[in-house]
Amino acid sequence: QLENWKGPSRYGSFQVLWQGLFWVTLADFEWSFVWKWGGDMDGVGQYVTEAGIEIDAESASGIYGQNLDVKVQALNPVNYGTEDEPVGGVDIQVSVRDSGVLSSAMRTCTLTVKGDGDYQLGDCDTDTFVRPPPPHVALVV
Repeated sequence: QLENWKGPSRYGSFQVLWQGLFWVTLADFEWSFVWKWGGDMDGVGQYVTEAGIEIDAESASGIYGQNLDVKVQALNPVNYGTEDEPVGGVDIQVSVRDSGVLSSAMRTCTLTVKGDGDYQLGDCDTDTFVRPPPPHVALVV
């Protein structure tokens, strides 16, 4: 049995915001990445569990006729350590799709989390995400 978990840890306050004519908000979604780390088996290894996102429920919104679909995936786990001292890690990928009568767009963002507590922000559609002062990511389409 794995034990000695730390966390949950949180990273960022991310926002995907779609605006229409005259900056009217069509859809808005905010989240933070969360995970527990440091679990070991009989003092060996460092693992990750419960990796996902925490949603700011008050910010998740869309006007009538807009659909906001969010998909969260934990991608294939990886050993960043050695066979004798494993350090588990996983990529958490968030995909947010907004679709309406006239348009549809999707944005993705990935964070790698590791059993030693380390993390690395990966691809976040850098051509369309604009990052104000860290750790906030925003998108305006």
